Amino acid sequence: MTSLVVVLATCLFAWCAVLLVVRRALRAARGVGARLSDRAHSAVLAHGTGPAAEAARLRRDMDRAVSGARRALAAAAAVGAPTGDARSLLARLELAARSVEAELRVIEAHPDPARVRSAVAGPRERAALVRSAAAALVDGLVDAAGHDADDLALLHTACVIEGEALRAGGAQARSRSRSA
Repeated sequence: MTSLVVVLATCLFAWCAVLLVVRRALRAARGVGARLSDRAHSAVLAHGTGPAAEAARLRRDMDRAVSGARRALAAAAAVGAPTGDARSLLARLELAARSVEAELRVIEAHPDPARVRSAVAGPRERAALVRSAAAALVDGLVDAAGHDADDLALLHTACVIEGEALRAGGAQARSRSRSA
């Protein structure tokens, strides 16, 4: 009797665990589907005409600029370039971009094109500032990660000298092996 209770309790526990895993998987799939659906809707809308399409393009361009800054920061950190305060600036830039994106999303959903056209002017300027700030951050990271031309010229000269020395050493070794 005791073993039957243990088996039933184990089966009940396993069944509940399976249900929880399935529910989490379904919720995650719905969330991914909703995000993909939103991105697809925005992509289709961005290729259209009118004020709602302009709002979608502004959102897309701003997202691309901030994503580019995020990738540039990761690349600069990976090569050991100085990043300074770029990480905290990027976090602040992402917050600003989210705020402008939310405003554009609300404007984009408005049913009256005339109101959308008049309402998009302010967010357009803020989106341009976000894109400009992201570009400035990327430019700074590129400059910090780059080598100085003089350093590269010295490196090139050293490599040429070493290559010539290796060629000469190899030729001497071959001539000695032929004479032996």
